[in-house]
Amino acid sequence: MNKASLAAELAAELEIPKVRATVIVNTVFGILHDTLIEGTKVTISDFGTFQISERKAFKGINPKTGASIDVPSRKVAVFRGGKALRKALNAE
Repeated sequence: MNKASLAAELAAELEIPKVRATVIVNTVFGILHDTLIEGTKVTISDFGTFQISERKAFKGINPKTGASIDVPSRKVAVFRGGKALRKALNAE
């Protein structure tokens, strides 16, 4: 599912115009984006938590040349599913 299909689902579910649903979806993701950039964790009850994690620098190998390269440290977004989501995914 992408943002367009999410907006279409939201519009159908709430019986609102697709344009308004698109604005809502873009606003929510914009707030999520800005909050993570600030370094703040975002927790959505029964769904999960988004946070930024720091990956350490390490020495790697270029697969084409076999040469050793330094891979710099970097920040990545991490999602951890909440209890209700994990339970729903593993229900049989």
